[in-house]
Amino acid sequence: MRRALPCCLLLLLACRGPNTRTVEQPPPPPPPTCGDGIIQEGEDCDASDPGTGTCQSLGFDTGRLVCSSTCRYDTALCVKRCGNGVLDLGEACDGALGLEACTTWGFHACTDGCTVDTRRCVAQAFEPGPQVDMAKGGPAVLGDLSPRGPGDLVMAVPAMARVEVLPWSMTQGFVSTSTTKLSFLRFPVRTELIDANADGITDVATLNDDGTVDLLVYGGAAYTQTGVDAGCVGATFLPSDGTARGSVVTVGCGGFGVVNASGVTRTTTPGSTAIARGPFGVLWADSTPEVHLADAGLAPLPSAVTQLGSGDLDGDGDEDLAAVTSAGVELFENTGSGFAARATFTASSPLELRVLDLDQDGRADLFWASGEDLVLRRNRSGWVFTEVRVAAGAGVRKSTAIGDADGDQDLDFAVTTATGTDSTKTRVFLNRVR
Repeated sequence: MRRALPCCLLLLLACRGPNTRTVEQPPPPPPPTCGDGIIQEGEDCDASDPGTGTCQSLGFDTGRLVCSSTCRYDTALCVKRCGNGVLDLGEACDGALGLEACTTWGFHACTDGCTVDTRRCVAQAFEPGPQVDMAKGGPAVLGDLSPRGPGDLVMAVPAMARVEVLPWSMTQGFVSTSTTKLSFLRFPVRTELIDANADGITDVATLNDDGTVDLLVYGGAAYTQTGVDAGCVGATFLPSDGTARGSVVTVGCGGFGVVNASGVTRTTTPGSTAIARGPFGVLWADSTPEVHLADAGLAPLPSAVTQLGSGDLDGDGDEDLAAVTSAGVELFENTGSGFAARATFTASSPLELRVLDLDQDGRADLFWASGEDLVLRRNRSGWVFTEVRVAAGAGVRKSTAIGDADGDQDLDFAVTTATGTDSTKTRVFLNRVR
């Protein structure tokens, strides 16, 4: 009997006629939609059902949470007091509000919780770090070459026809026994930092004893040399202050040249007395005295200028001037219609004038070298600048490099002096803001 059952079923199926009806399954219900009043997967809320969220549960302090037309929370009416630019009850600061200036060196910061962070306000601006002696050395700059990490001292060594790269060790400082030697049968007298191929990796520009300019570009395993400018003997680089841009600027040959991987764009500056690289490009002063701005603008100056620097000294977004004149170091405000004298600092034979933010408080400070000292003028706003001096030591100075030596994201100094015919000593001064 058990064997016969499958056979019967087969006979029944074979005997189905054309009028045999099949029972169909009912269609599935339509998918849930936003606005049906039911919170489904992927929805925060839905019409009459506001969900369980609140402004406070989403990290705000107060306000009303709204259900949007897409059934997601809309926080437009929620309020977060910290970060709204207002000193609310219980907040020590909010953005720049409530922050007192650091009276020593550095800055105060406002945290994400609107409390004051005082860790960047330090008693001593710079402290001496390890120094390095080179039997064969030369002028240097501070940068961060590949592989990335703490800083590198990039030194021109004309006596050995090469560039040497000294890495920073957190225990020893710059290490002369583990240098990378870049030799291309040239006699480099100056080096500068450049990102020649815009890959975010720092390359090196060299100015050679015959005035030629070469680029040493890192290709992932080694540096290759490319000559880009015939130049002229006696030219020099405008300093980069530790920043590798897409170009470097040479001064000489009756003007200045902007050098990049494509070559050089040369500009003559008849009667020029000083040239600087500012935030908007190269500017220069002449003996009239007038200043020629990067946008081809021209403005008279009240004093003759022998050195020039530029930056936003008063925080209004335009380019002000610092200049060495017969009176010392003078500051000139960009008024929109010209430059007005705002401050004068007596200085003894100031050299290497630069404008840059040394204490990391967001305001441009002043730097120059005077004798054996490095002179810093800290911007306290309102055209008030307080003096800080760093004793850099004796010796005939070959270079004063500014950049991040120890990799802590602030600007340090590396002062290289001659100790013999070709030998040098580099003293490092570490910024303690960070």
